[in-house]
Amino acid sequence: MAPKINPLLKSRNELKDGIENLRPIVREITNAFVVQIEAEMVALSEAVRDLPKPENDSKAAHRQEKLFEEMQKIVADLSVKPEKGRLKDLRRVRDLLDELNSLVQQFTK
Repeated sequence: MAPKINPLLKSRNELKDGIENLRPIVREITNAFVVQIEAEMVALSEAVRDLPKPENDSKAAHRQEKLFEEMQKIVADLSVKPEKGRLKDLRRVRDLLDELNSLVQQFTK
């Protein structure tokens, strides 16, 4: 006769296994997020690099200078605490990149 398995022990072990299975899922999600954000940063950097180079002292040059100053201020004003590993810090970086992308897109129109 097979020994009877305690249902509570079985449930506990299944829950423990389920929780442990979340670790690689979280790692995969965070790795994909990092790859996506880094690719976006590279694309944004290239978009800034590829902006038209206006003649000195032209209206376009002054507009571009103001754009760069505004973008630099946005980057400088980023307030995060990476050591805490907070989701809101990732959102702040995401929002910052969205804002910078928006400014570059407006400038190129």
